[in-house]
Amino acid sequence: MTEAASVPLYVLAGPLGAGMTTLLMRLLAFWRDAGKRVGVLMNEAGAISLDSAHAGALAAAVRNITGGCVCCDARDGIGEGLAELVGQQQVDVVVLECSGIADIEEVIEAVTDPVCLALVRLEKVIAVIEPTVPPAGRPIGSRYRTLVQYADEVIVNKQDLYSSAEQKRFRTAIVRDRGHARLWQVSQAAVDPVPLLQPRERRAKQRVGNVAFGSTRAHPMVTTIPLTGPLHRGRFTEWFDHLPVGLDRVKGVCRFSGEQQLYEIQYASPVTRWIGVVQFRQEPDPALVLIGQNYNQTQCHRMLQTCLLSA
Repeated sequence: MTEAASVPLYVLAGPLGAGMTTLLMRLLAFWRDAGKRVGVLMNEAGAISLDSAHAGALAAAVRNITGGCVCCDARDGIGEGLAELVGQQQVDVVVLECSGIADIEEVIEAVTDPVCLALVRLEKVIAVIEPTVPPAGRPIGSRYRTLVQYADEVIVNKQDLYSSAEQKRFRTAIVRDRGHARLWQVSQAAVDPVPLLQPRERRAKQRVGNVAFGSTRAHPMVTTIPLTGPLHRGRFTEWFDHLPVGLDRVKGVCRFSGEQQLYEIQYASPVTRWIGVVQFRQEPDPALVLIGQNYNQTQCHRMLQTCLLSA
């Protein structure tokens, strides 16, 4: 086992749907091939963790922190998870994948408290973002300002989905706000792990207020909906194709009536919308996690319930 104080911790952070889990899988494959035992702390704001089944295929151990963000409601889960991964599982590397709605400043505070520092050292904060067009009246990059200021590496993902003009405008804004972070522009989170993970001197950052939303940021509404039976494919497709404005993320697994396969559901506003067959070593219970703000939850959930058939 590596001595506790020398176990590196990598924090992956970014908005919903930007590609954190894709990057995580690439890093896990790299470490596995290098003979490293990697432990993953997987934070989901919902009541279940849906990405941990993917990570479990490559990591030595996965510890789920569900039911809240590690920056606030589930903060105590970080210390407990690190103790399990470092003390019991004896991993060489730890990765914390934050929920897509976590406040990176609070996460850094949490992983650098004395309890955590006795177990790991914070090696890098890696931010994964995409060059989305901001709402009218808001400067490009403001959505990510605090995140990129606290990151050591900033990965601008999904370059293939945006025009060269959009990429240039977004890059200009990020360069202005990024602090000392290195900037990577990629698609499919295809970053070379060797230079990405190369140690760099971390600089202390002055605590700043929340630029975009004031001193207190309201987290989006997170709802976990267990799917107690198979779904009617036609009705679900109709629901999935007409998600309400304000619903930013839908993720989960389900089965459709008359079909044996397990399907993974992925939606990230505004561009990602995907349904595909998936296989897990240990299948999670069918469920959907809905994340958003200022949308009609009652109506949206009621319409989803009409897609359910009796088991």
